[in-house]
This record gives sequence, structure tokens and C-alpha cells, in this order.
Amino acid sequence: MTITQLEYILALFDHKSFSKAANFCCVSQPSLSMQVQKLEEELNLILFDRKIKPITPTTEGYKIIQSARKIIQEKKSIQDLAKGWHSDVIGNVSMGIIPTIAPYLVPKFLSNFNLSYPNITLDIYETTTHHIYKDIESGKLDIGILVPEDAVDIQKVPLFFEELFLYSNVIADNGEIEQNIIPEKLWILEEGHCLSNQIASICNLRTHSKKMNQINYNTGSLETMLRLAENGHGQTIIPHMLLDFLDSSKKRKIFKIPSNTPVREVALIYAENYNRKGVIEALSEQIISVIPAEWKNSVNKSIIPIIR
Repeated sequence: MTITQLEYILALFDHKSFSKAANFCCVSQPSLSMQVQKLEEELNLILFDRKIKPITPTTEGYKIIQSARKIIQEKKSIQDLAKGWHSDVIGNVSMGIIPTIAPYLVPKFLSNFNLSYPNITLDIYETTTHHIYKDIESGKLDIGILVPEDAVDIQKVPLFFEELFLYSNVIADNGEIEQNIIPEKLWILEEGHCLSNQIASICNLRTHSKKMNQINYNTGSLETMLRLAENGHGQTIIPHMLLDFLDSSKKRKIFKIPSNTPVREVALIYAENYNRKGVIEALSEQIISVIPAEWKNSVNKSIIPIIR
């Protein structure tokens, strides 16, 4: 059994095709196929069901693949330590950020980060909380920026606490804009986004909002929710960072939520065995440096939990 063979079965599992796995590993398809077969012979197990398209691991194969991924992660950790990457901010780093944070936060810190650390390349992906945790655990991602959940073997660096606001375009009976949440008028993001979950936590909104106009609009875009509320005389909940991108007419329709200042915690996460502490420190410091001082603590604020 070799490290190369383990890398090949991981590539085959991830890409679900011998040709795609071979391209990913920069080898010929016959070479990859032969090494996978040799490993199966050594283990006396069939790791992949080749009759199913796309190629799928067998029950035994899936367990072997899980173990193989841990071994490859440890190999990467050893290499990082040997190169001194535990303290240096160099090389490639893959980072997942949820869509309700990425477009507002990344432009604030990325330029200065690149100037301060020219020898590092960031591969940034917008994706959901679930996929960030899954990909960090599997080693596909190094770092995540999101609203954190409790998770085993995941480390967390708190970055800031961001207030949530009500955007309302609902006209009350007195002719003024309604400043209280009306569940039937509220547009929220599709399930799977942590902000959607947090909004539901504020006042049990999910069952109400689904009934609005008999429409279920599945999107992960805050701007889409805002436009739906604007054009349909509805409401939505938005994070503070979005306020910087609103024109004056929309800002007049922003109201504080009548509770103990509801905020979402935003944090940087990484796997427990991720050794590049210099990267973690550099990223967190750069992000915190562009955040308003009042966002940096949770005193007199109500952190909205994520409930699964």
C-alpha cells in the first residue's frame, strides 16, 4: 500500500470517473486504474462498484476511503511542518465563505491582505455552512468563514458580532412604514443558509413566511430578498454589512429589531490538525482590522443561535 494509491482512490471517489481522476492526478487513466486494482488485490476488497455510473464506492470501500483521507491529511500536516508553513504565510490556502458574508467582507480586507502577504495564494469559494464544515473535515478546504456551529475537531477564531436589521416596505394602517416584523410579509433565504436559520430562531418565522403569496422562492442572495421585499411590499432581515451597499431611499426603510440587539457571530474555522497557524493569525488580524470597534465584542448583544 502506498500514499500514491491512497491519493488515487480519493481522486476517484471525489471525481467519480477514472478519466477525471487521472486528469486530476496528472497520470494516464491505465496507470491510475492499475494502481487502484493493485490496492484492491492487496486488501482483498472491491473498493468501487464499476458497474454503476458514476462510479460509486462499495460499503467497505467507503470506510477505506474515509481512513485514507485522514492519512493524506496527516501527510499534508507533516509536509507543512517540514516546510515551516506553521508560521510562514506562504503557499496556497483554500477558503470557504458563506454567501451572506463573502460579497460584503472579502472586498474590505482582500487587497490589503495581498499587499501584506504577496507569497500566498487564496482560493476562495462561496458555499453553504454545511459544505464548508464537510469540506474542512475531508481536507478539501483549509479554512472557513461563517456563522459557527458546535463541531468536533474544528477550531474557531471569533472575528466579530454583526447586528441584524429589519428592512420593511410594508405600509401600516396609519400610512407609515411598519417597523415590526410581520411573519406573513417576511422573505427569508432558502433553508441551508445559516442566516435563514437564525431569522427563524428570532421569532419562529419559518412556517409563516412560506405562505407569503403562495410563493416559495429558493435563493441564497440577500439582494434578491431585498428586491422581493421592495417590489412586493414585504420585509426581510439583513446583516449590518449590507447597509453600506444600500441607497438612501432603502436606508430609510431599515429598522432595529425590537429585541436585545440580535447579532450573528462570524468566525474563522479550521480543522484541529491544521498546522498553518501563521495563516490563521494573518487572516484573522486582517479581517478584524477592517471591522468597526463596536462589532468586536458581544456585550449587551443577543447572539442568535443556529438550531438544526
